[in-house]
Amino acid sequence: MEKRSVLQKVVLISVAAMAVAFAILTFVFHRLEGVKFEEGFLRVSAQADDPAATVYAGKIQGERVKITVTDCPDEQRTAVEVQVGDRVRDECVVETGLPPIQADQLGPVEHIRITRNGQLLFEGGYTAEHDMGWYDLDGNWDPFTMSVSYSSTAGDDYWEHYETDRGTILSFARGPQLVSRGSWMLYFTMLLFSGLLALDAAYPLALFRWQHMCDVKDPEPSDFYLEMQRAGWCIYPFLILIGYIIALRALP
Repeated sequence: MEKRSVLQKVVLISVAAMAVAFAILTFVFHRLEGVKFEEGFLRVSAQADDPAATVYAGKIQGERVKITVTDCPDEQRTAVEVQVGDRVRDECVVETGLPPIQADQLGPVEHIRITRNGQLLFEGGYTAEHDMGWYDLDGNWDPFTMSVSYSSTAGDDYWEHYETDRGTILSFARGPQLVSRGSWMLYFTMLLFSGLLALDAAYPLALFRWQHMCDVKDPEPSDFYLEMQRAGWCIYPFLILIGYIIALRALP
């Protein structure tokens, strides 16, 4: 049996600890549901003082983001308040219950009115059955109503030109699709790499001889090979740690 060095023992303990720790973290993260927003993640919770309100909150691109959705079924309207730190505060409203609009080739579609900070952002027909389901008041499909949120990606100030678009407003008003952080597929990929590293650290000579047993009789590794192997034991755990973190933060 090969005698293991301190470095080998550290590698074996570290990969085992990472495998267990990130398995627990991935399981926990999967149970915490939220929504995707601007390439980030917002946790969802209910307002204790207002049962009709739902809050989505988190930190994205260096700013605290809070989106509060309040349903007012009696008034056939839903309020969506978007706050990004002290930079953005959009008070939006989606009104429904309006007379249907006759859309081209589709027949009657829902009539909605969306306002942002008291200004009309969109009024017309909408149907979720089509990706381009926005129509003007005359029922004509309007390609210019495709939703775009404006934000700065060229510099450090991501939120400098941000404007809440009508698609985002409607999505939160209707209830966005809930997702969870963490990718089990990436986790098991990192677990596979961890297993290979553990085998290499636990049985370095055995694996070397097994790889070359068909080519050379009684193969022995060179000093350079052993130095590179030890360097790999120092580097690979950090790369695997980065992979685990990416897997933990991954969004679908």
